[in-house]
Amino acid sequence: MEILKRHATSVVALAITAVALLVGCGPAGTALQPLRPSSWQVIAGSSSQQEALQALQFFPATITINAGDTVTWTFPAGEPHTVTFLGSGQATPPPATDPSDADPAGGSTYDGSTYTSSGFLLMGKSYSLTFTKPGTYPYYCLIHMPEMEGTVVVQPAGYTYPATQAIYSAQAQAGIAADLNSASSALTLFPYVSGGPHLVAGISPGLATGTPAPSTVLRFLDGPSLSATAVTVAVGTTVTWTNLSNNEPHTVTFPPVGQTPPPTLSPFSPPSGGSSYDGTTLTNSGVLWPGASYSLTFTKAGTYTYYCLFHDDEGHIGTVNVGGTPV
Repeated sequence: MEILKRHATSVVALAITAVALLVGCGPAGTALQPLRPSSWQVIAGSSSQQEALQALQFFPATITINAGDTVTWTFPAGEPHTVTFLGSGQATPPPATDPSDADPAGGSTYDGSTYTSSGFLLMGKSYSLTFTKPGTYPYYCLIHMPEMEGTVVVQPAGYTYPATQAIYSAQAQAGIAADLNSASSALTLFPYVSGGPHLVAGISPGLATGTPAPSTVLRFLDGPSLSATAVTVAVGTTVTWTNLSNNEPHTVTFPPVGQTPPPTLSPFSPPSGGSSYDGTTLTNSGVLWPGASYSLTFTKAGTYTYYCLFHDDEGHIGTVNVGGTPV
C-alpha cells in the first residue's frame, strides 16, 4: 500500500513538472511569458530651438523584444532620418549620397533576409516593423552614419523581457536631453571673432576634426549664439564660411535677391556663380563637407538671404547685410 502511495505521488510530481516546463520555463531556464505579441516604441532623432539643435541617435539605441513583436519608430524632428535594416549578404548600408535612400523598401515584417527601410521620415511620422525571427539586427539612419545606428535584439517568442517600455522610454528621454545639451554646448566652441567676416556653416561638439558626434547645430553663425545668424559687412568684404561640424554636410547658397533656391537644385550640385556676388546670380558653394571652407566677396550694397540646401527646412538660413558699418 505504501509503495502505491509513493508511486502515485511521483506521478503527480512528474505531471506538475511537465506542466511547469511547458508554460513556465524555456531553454536554459529562461522564464516564458504568454505568447502575446507586444508593441514597442523607439524615437528616431530629436530637436529643439526651432530645429537648430539636433540629437542624432535612436532612443534607446538597443531594444530587446521577442519574435512576433512590433517596433514603431517616431520621427519628431524636422531633420529627416531613416530606419534601415540590411538584407542577407549585405555587409554595408548604401552611402548617404545614394538617391534611393529616400525611398522605402521591403515590407512590414523583417527576418534578416531582405533589405528593409523606412525611407526619409520626419515631423511626427512613424514607421512600424514586425520581427518574425530571433536574431540580433543592427540598423542605420542612412543620412547620419556612423553616429546614428541602433540594434534590435529579437528573442524567441515567449521569452522574458529584460526591460519594460517604461524603462526604455526613460532611457530615451535622458539620452535626448544629454544630446541636445551637448549640441548647445558646441556654441561655446565658436573660434572666430564675432561679427564676421569668418562665419561657421554649422558646428558640433568636437568641431570638424572630432569623431562624428551624436548632436549638431544647424545654423549659420557669426558668434556663439543661436541668434547670431546675420552679419553686417562693408561693400568689398570677403566673407568666409567653414563647416565646423563633424557629422553634417552643408552648403552656402545665395539665390538672386527676392528669390529662394530653385526646388530642382540638388544639395549635391557643384559650385556655381563664381567668387563674387552682387545679388543678381545664383551662387552656390557646392557641398561643404566637415572642415571645408567657402569664400565670397560682396560687391554691391544690399540685404542678402542665403540657404543651406540640406537644412533650409530646419531654419538653416542666414543673412548678409552689405553696405552698413560692421557690427
